[in-house]
Amino acid sequence: MKMEQIVANRNPSEPLVFSDNSEWLRYALLCGAVGMGTLAIDNLVGEVRDLGKIIGGTLGVLLFGFSGYLLQVRRLVVDPLRREITVTSKGLTRIVTDRCRFDDVTKLLVLLTYERNEELLPANRRSKRWSMSLVLKDRALPVTISSYASKEQALRDAKRIQELVKIEISDSAEEGLANLAQTGKTIDAVVAARQQLGMTLTQAKDHVNRIAGRRNS
Repeated sequence: MKMEQIVANRNPSEPLVFSDNSEWLRYALLCGAVGMGTLAIDNLVGEVRDLGKIIGGTLGVLLFGFSGYLLQVRRLVVDPLRREITVTSKGLTRIVTDRCRFDDVTKLLVLLTYERNEELLPANRRSKRWSMSLVLKDRALPVTISSYASKEQALRDAKRIQELVKIEISDSAEEGLANLAQTGKTIDAVVAARQQLGMTLTQAKDHVNRIAGRRNS
């Protein structure tokens, strides 16, 4: 999903806002499910039944409805006046808000991650993507759900956050790898260890397990 960045005409005292997805997208998906359901019902109860449209409408209901239910709408606000960062995640029936103070943030990581595309050949299904994560004193806080196509795009937005929060930006391979391992993205961490650190598959798995183990100990 596309990430929207609300930064136009912003003065230094105004909040910096990043949004993943939009609420209208959820309702568009649910409306699509209703439309496909109507199509299926009309063909089911009509005088002439079109089996293809009934099956297609039913599958459309499942696809659009499930996508609308799972869609996460996420909004991150960096407020320089309150010196506070607020992350609000909205599902269809649940809203979760997470807040932290500027003083709780120790670093901003620019992470190499991987996006899986089933339409590509097996060897090319994992493509490089970039994301950001705030490192707090006691945990990590992802900045957005959506990832960036290039490191330059991620660094551009990282510097906008840095201007307000006054923190170090790090793109260290080891720190990024540790963040992936400690936030449960084990497969991405193994892939990153092999590509960035030149490890074999066995070495990468052992390395990731050690990092994850340090966090859980």
